[in-house]
Amino acid sequence: MSEFQPLWDEAAEIWDANTEEPSFRGYVSADYRAVYESLVLLQGHARTFLEWGSGLGVVSIMASRMGFEAYGIEAEAELVEYARLLSRAYQADAKFAAGNFMPEDFEWNPARGHEISRTVMDSGSGYAELDMELRDFDLIYAYPWPEEHDLYQNIIQDCGRPGSLLLSYDAQEGINLVRIQSAG
Repeated sequence: MSEFQPLWDEAAEIWDANTEEPSFRGYVSADYRAVYESLVLLQGHARTFLEWGSGLGVVSIMASRMGFEAYGIEAEAELVEYARLLSRAYQADAKFAAGNFMPEDFEWNPARGHEISRTVMDSGSGYAELDMELRDFDLIYAYPWPEEHDLYQNIIQDCGRPGSLLLSYDAQEGINLVRIQSAG
């Protein structure tokens, strides 16, 4: 049993109690154990961690407790509040912001495969609230919708730190780790 099992269980209870709430409609939890095992392997290879679409903050909280400087950006303000409560309850130093994870200087272009299916992009960017920019992070975690993998990689390639890592989870594909090279 993982030290994080109580956190995973509490997140599941929150989800079960709120499944009909509008702010939970786009919420999907990852395979936390698989993400945790990946984070274990990445300890010492990355320092700053950002979770895109952080939901209840479970992955950011795990990353913080594992020694990463951890942050999360989530479009739904109610989920951000739950994430902050869970972070305090589990003695993590993860910081969360309400907004979207697309940097303001990113140029969306459908010709580059920038397809958006269900990711919320109509709220303001969350980076200002964190007082950070995408290039400040060397490890980004996301759970993209199937059509959005290229978009996520392009965002990091265009606006992130050269050589940063994108750790993603997909229900069909599982865990994927990609080192992103800069566009320039």
